[in-house]
Amino acid sequence: MGGGHHEPFKIPNYSIYNNFRDFPQLAQHEKRLAQIGLKDPWIRNYVYLYDRKYPHVVGQWAHFKKLILPGWKAGVAFTAALILVEEVYQYKTHGTTSWDAHH
Repeated sequence: MGGGHHEPFKIPNYSIYNNFRDFPQLAQHEKRLAQIGLKDPWIRNYVYLYDRKYPHVVGQWAHFKKLILPGWKAGVAFTAALILVEEVYQYKTHGTTSWDAHH
């Protein structure tokens, strides 16, 4: 299915998950949990979110941009065209537009 010539996905080595204390955000998270007597046994699974070696999964904002922005212009254009078609239809059938109506 289509797509460009992208670099193949690189699977991180399992050993990076054992050094979560090297990442300040995760070390701080572990410290906060310890202060209230809790422990997160899965904390090592979040290393990839903070590891700059794998920028394609850096954070939620990057993921959001990758999902939303490619179709943004087409979505706005489609919405404007749909409103235009509805207004023209309303004007031809009723002689007024929804912008002229007083509620």
